[in-house]
Amino acid sequence: MVRSRAGHVWRQSMRWAAVAALGLSAALVNAGPASAAEADITGGTLTWGFKQSFRNYVSGGNGNPPIAASNGATINADGTFAFPSTGGTHDAATGATSAEYGGTVVFSYPSHLFTITLANPTVVVSGGTASLKADVDLVTSMTEPVSVRQATVATLAVGDGNPGGGAGTVTGINLAATLTETGASAFNGFYAAGDALDPVSFTFTTGDSGPARPAVAVTPAGGLDPSGATITVEGSGFDPAANGAAGIYVSFGPKVDEHWTNAGVLQVTKWVSAGNEPTESRDKLNADGTFRTTLPVSAVYTDSTGKQVDCTAVQCYVITFAARGSADRSQDTFTPVTFTGAGSGAGDAEQRITATVTGGPLTLGVAGSAVALPAVANGQVASGALHDATVADLRGTNAGWSLVGQVSDFSSSTGGVIAANNLGWAPSAVAVDDPLAGNPGTVVPGAVAAPGAGLGEARALCTSAAGASGGTFTCGAQLNLGVPASAAPGSYTATLTLTLS
Repeated sequence: MVRSRAGHVWRQSMRWAAVAALGLSAALVNAGPASAAEADITGGTLTWGFKQSFRNYVSGGNGNPPIAASNGATINADGTFAFPSTGGTHDAATGATSAEYGGTVVFSYPSHLFTITLANPTVVVSGGTASLKADVDLVTSMTEPVSVRQATVATLAVGDGNPGGGAGTVTGINLAATLTETGASAFNGFYAAGDALDPVSFTFTTGDSGPARPAVAVTPAGGLDPSGATITVEGSGFDPAANGAAGIYVSFGPKVDEHWTNAGVLQVTKWVSAGNEPTESRDKLNADGTFRTTLPVSAVYTDSTGKQVDCTAVQCYVITFAARGSADRSQDTFTPVTFTGAGSGAGDAEQRITATVTGGPLTLGVAGSAVALPAVANGQVASGALHDATVADLRGTNAGWSLVGQVSDFSSSTGGVIAANNLGWAPSAVAVDDPLAGNPGTVVPGAVAAPGAGLGEARALCTSAAGASGGTFTCGAQLNLGVPASAAPGSYTATLTLTLS
């Protein structure tokens, strides 16, 4: 007999996109022999969030802690991670780069049966293309463990002067990262090659002489809510000692003539200096010329002269410049920021449409409650089809789910026993077409379990990753019971329990 259960046995939903979020890959780019133009990398930082939906999922788990950084890596205020430079080389003439960063981030979710370790990312640039390498370890009872060292884990979009810099400092700002075939395969195919990951920003310095050039990265730099948003501003290449260590102003607003003396047109300004401690109006400029701060911005505001500024009608920027009215223009940068929408034209009319979506349940249904396997002799395998299980995720959260099966030992009325692990299966899974699904979810069948190493322990029948779990799905399997030579003749029964979480 094969039974299923759901409802009161559900645990918090298991979102296996966590595994895929680190499944990033691209073709390996091997650094060639050092050339005369190559310089050693002496410092810098790489910032990456892997995938925000993955971080949100893991942070709600039962790891202790769910997300931990060590060996020099740190967790930023927005949940992304900073990895310090550990060396590498850069050829200023060709752009060829192998920038190495250190540190370890561990994602732990014991109740969902996995631990993922990501360490030592490396940015490789060669021939106009770029990629990200890393060490990745996956430990889980649901699939075979994975351990790779400096595998290429993502392609990075480069071009139009990004990354750029000079005089010994190079900065890459919000480079789009994309999952590739190698990464998708290495992490069990939970996400497909070509899926977008969080953008990558990095900076590094070499032993080249000369002052670094200021560079700024803004996150997010586009698609902001016109009614208000908080942006993160990261800078590098600034001179903490310039102008008597007065520091810089980090502001938001349109470009105007002599902006350093006309700050009244700007919406918000923070003073960033080496001597500052962080407050709402000031932040610290680090000794290496880097800083990280936030600015609250909105599309429309009234400046100090009483004039209304509309940043959907005029281009606005994050602007940096030397503090205290200095004439030093070497600290000036202008990074464009855009909002959703635009100013309405004459004769426009708008109506705001609202709707409320309450969300639905996560449910499990099974087409039958008993499976009769054919009679076979000792030493043979009895095979049959598991009744299809239907999973409907109507929560609207795309939080992910997992359907797991485990069987009891088989026993006969005469006292015979066949161990639970003698029952194996070969799962299958498909998504059911839904014309109202919008972005239809995806489902992945569990790994094949052979008789002898089968369902005596919990194994996945099918899973749907966080970010793509909404919809209706059908999961099935071919059951294969290996009958040992020592089994006494008789009619055997066991209970297979399916648990949706």
